[in-house]
Amino acid sequence: MPVIQQERGIKSVAGLPERWGRRAYAELSAEMAGVEGWKSERYTKLAGMLDSLTGSPVALDMTEAQLCIMAENCANECANIALDVHDMTAMRTLFAMIARQMGVEPPAVKDDRQAMLRCMDAAWWTRSLRTVHRRAREHGAIRLGFVSSQQGKYCSDEAAHSRVAQNRRNAKVLKSTKVQNVETGQEFTLDVLAAKTTSNNTIRRGELMLRMDGCDDVAQERGDMGLFVTLTAPASYHAVLEKSGQPNQKYNGATPRDTQEYLKKHVWARTRAQNGRDGIAPYGFRVAEPHHDGCTHWHMVLFMPADHIEVFKRNLTAYALAEDGNEYGAKEKRVTFQVIDPAEGSAAAYMMKYVGKNIGDNKIEEDKNGKTIISKEMRVDAWAGVWGIRQFQPIGQPPVTAYRELRRVPEDAIADAPEHIKAAWLACNRVDVLDEETGEVVGVKRCDYAQYIRAQGGVNRGRDYRIAIALELRAVAGRYGLQDRFCPTGVYCKSQPDVEYKSVRYTWRRLGVAVEVALRRPWSPVNNCTPEAAPFWEAGAGYTGEIPPFDESEWFASFDFECFDQFGEFNPDLFTERKSNDVRKG
Repeated sequence: MPVIQQERGIKSVAGLPERWGRRAYAELSAEMAGVEGWKSERYTKLAGMLDSLTGSPVALDMTEAQLCIMAENCANECANIALDVHDMTAMRTLFAMIARQMGVEPPAVKDDRQAMLRCMDAAWWTRSLRTVHRRAREHGAIRLGFVSSQQGKYCSDEAAHSRVAQNRRNAKVLKSTKVQNVETGQEFTLDVLAAKTTSNNTIRRGELMLRMDGCDDVAQERGDMGLFVTLTAPASYHAVLEKSGQPNQKYNGATPRDTQEYLKKHVWARTRAQNGRDGIAPYGFRVAEPHHDGCTHWHMVLFMPADHIEVFKRNLTAYALAEDGNEYGAKEKRVTFQVIDPAEGSAAAYMMKYVGKNIGDNKIEEDKNGKTIISKEMRVDAWAGVWGIRQFQPIGQPPVTAYRELRRVPEDAIADAPEHIKAAWLACNRVDVLDEETGEVVGVKRCDYAQYIRAQGGVNRGRDYRIAIALELRAVAGRYGLQDRFCPTGVYCKSQPDVEYKSVRYTWRRLGVAVEVALRRPWSPVNNCTPEAAPFWEAGAGYTGEIPPFDESEWFASFDFECFDQFGEFNPDLFTERKSNDVRKG
């Protein structure tokens, strides 16, 4: 049964954030006052739901300090096990068991030593527990009815304000950190560099629209028709009724992430397989976004020959209605189709509304009272951040990684390249347009994603695209020691795999940072009980037992992750507390 607590004369359900706990207690009290009281079916169901919310290892009302303490305890427990168990397989099994008990997925790395060092690192546990905590808390908000058109649309108010606070702290850290380009000697703050990448929402939105427009151009050249598709989940995946704001009695407890997996694996993957058997292959874009209660649904713009449209509609409808297909309104609303009429607008115009809704501006504004204005774009961003949902997905198109890598390749590096490499490079880069008579710059040629698709050989070519990323296996130093990784070094043509067109990359060195952003060497992954002798997993050729000197170029690895909040952002109060503890420990 739920535990009732009282603070300052206000009763609430223990284990929930105060606002949620007060409402939960009010609903329990209302049911108790009914005819059947605690014997009623609704009271039993409500009490059972509250028990499930408050009984998890990571409590919904847990503070950041409590999360850090829990992370330390988990890391120390794993480190103590490592002292007694000398078999890597057995050790990793025990670590995985501890992780799953806390609701955390064990490290997925194949190397046993890398996995073990992560499990003995409080920073890894802190990041993992933060993810578990914020998802459990947001799911609790959904089940308690705090995410709806009547309360907090798309996500809870707590999640929206936390996301805004995270973005503020992000901007503060980026603005206060200065780096230097080792090759050129130029100096920048990180916010200036970040503004030039796709982390800038304006650039990200522009690139998406460019890609959609290019895909539309290719479809027109091929004579393909466009189809706008909206795909939703069954009613049991929705927690709250939109019009009334009341709980959905059919709700199966699915999170938005569960709904995303349902749409991917049970609907789209099966539709795609059936399309392959039928010999059709649509291409285009998919956008994932939330309903009012956070439940995931998709919008897609797909292109295909006109005679394939009816077959595609039949396949997608069959799998979309495979679960609860006979419920009220399923055949009309579960999946809808609209053939795009070029006379009414391009396919990119159809998607512009959804791109704008999912990608807002970077600016955080306040009203006249100093309160942050939470826009719908901020709420959608918070929703995607909490649940880790990929909002935009190209379908049947060449990889965008090669498109971006070509921007790093200098023009003189492709002087002797095949024509399709030159065409792809020209499509990915803005080039000055010169006047033929005077030689003056009169304009700039914009990037052309349609030309890039043509240079890659078209759409739906799978592994047969012409241009790919060139990778080099390197030993990269990270928080958990050296690890072999494939690092991009340029592009190559698959018909000439031995010829590589090198890209230009720069080395950056940290120069300075504001006082409140404390940078230091990462913590050792072992605790104070570890003997001074080298442990068995470190013993081997070349190991001396000494900590290597700190490399300033690896400045990202030097963040004290214990001083960051549940969204991974720096918290000055935590930093002060941690430094005080270090002093007390001597």
